[in-house]
Amino acid sequence: MHAQSTQWTAALGTTRTVPDSWVKRSAAPALQAAALMRISIDFEQTQEAYKSKDSLELLRSLVVFKLCSYDFLVDKNKEITALGKRILGQKAFNHVMKMTFYGQFVAGEDHVAIKPLIQKNQAYGVGSVLDYSVEEDISSEDAHQNDCYVSATDSSSLGNNHEEKQDFRNCHDGVTGTYLHTDESKCDRHMETFIKCIKASGGTSMDGFSAIKMTALGRPQFLLDFSEVLVKWHNLFDFLALKQGKFSGGVLERRIELTQLQEFLTKLGATGDYHGWFTENNKGSSGTIDVLDWNSLLDDRERSADLLVVPNVELGKLEPLLKNFTDEDDKQMQRVLQRMDVLAKCAVENRVRLMVDAEQTYLQPAISRLTLEMQKTYNKEKPVIFNTYQCYLKEAFDKVSMDVELSRREGWCFAAKLVRGAYMYQERERAEELGYDDPINPDYDSTSRMYHRCLDFVLDEML
Repeated sequence: MHAQSTQWTAALGTTRTVPDSWVKRSAAPALQAAALMRISIDFEQTQEAYKSKDSLELLRSLVVFKLCSYDFLVDKNKEITALGKRILGQKAFNHVMKMTFYGQFVAGEDHVAIKPLIQKNQAYGVGSVLDYSVEEDISSEDAHQNDCYVSATDSSSLGNNHEEKQDFRNCHDGVTGTYLHTDESKCDRHMETFIKCIKASGGTSMDGFSAIKMTALGRPQFLLDFSEVLVKWHNLFDFLALKQGKFSGGVLERRIELTQLQEFLTKLGATGDYHGWFTENNKGSSGTIDVLDWNSLLDDRERSADLLVVPNVELGKLEPLLKNFTDEDDKQMQRVLQRMDVLAKCAVENRVRLMVDAEQTYLQPAISRLTLEMQKTYNKEKPVIFNTYQCYLKEAFDKVSMDVELSRREGWCFAAKLVRGAYMYQERERAEELGYDDPINPDYDSTSRMYHRCLDFVLDEML
């Protein structure tokens, strides 16, 4: 289990991050409170910043940091690990790892082993995020035979201007920390493991966090298919806004005029009453809709099925947006949401907040959408479900601002974890290989500016 505390988290719609109703459990609350009062938040004072570390821990950190700076060791880590096991034997190798890398990055092997470290960190005002870490990567050959194989995405329905925005092929290359599996029972076993993490967090922390990965709870093929649907639908909105000359400004300032929308799609053969649907659902009263109104069509797929169409430029006609979204995909969605519901209820019972990790860009649209569905249910009174926003992405601020506005309109607490991102090299290699725009900010400074832009925006919303 990992104990992480490097990300920044925020919750809107509540006056405090941890409500009074969440009982603070601690073996010695008075001592802990006294320790917190003595903590300095001036990180220029290194003596205060490293007060919780002894000399051996600092030495280990320095050694591990130095070793990680050598590209050869990082690139050849698997080969070096295998060689170390052969030379030292498994027992001695495990001891060396616990003294170095394992001890640096891993809190412990189970909920009992992690308690001393968590309680020690708490005494110095450092919280923990319990993250069950396991890697279930598969070979490219196996990926093509199992869930992770995806044929070339049919982007013709979006036109040439949009097809390069997203491609969902070759999802298995270079993936780490993403669950790739074919067995539904394995998803259930992952869920049980996450439940143990949640209970461990609740039993060792007064305001615990636990992190989960959506790819552990559902088949990646479903997440890919659903992400493709979401991206096509969003791209159609951008295409229509651009066609109407209303694409300038921020993502929430872009508009589509309903009358022009109806005329354009009717000419292409659409039979649905777009104007009537939006006005009936109290949207578009001004005659225009924004991207959040547009996305609401997906909330009621059965009732709005005749409206969910996209133009196929090559064929010159409309086609159903969900033509490749099968009954099995719909069942997959329900299974994922059911597992998420079990975890959310467990988190509430144990007074733990649940963070949904961000993953690769070709999976993230579905992950974010499913996370929002859970936030609508469990974040009505206090922040329980936290979405993750990767600030190394060019679209990070758009995503944050859209979800903050959505939470405001629907009346639930926006809760977020802001991170820089973890898949930069893989994303860039994939973008170059498949010929679409690099989704990553061009350099470190750009990512820092994006991070602080998102952070400042959320902090301003909390005031």
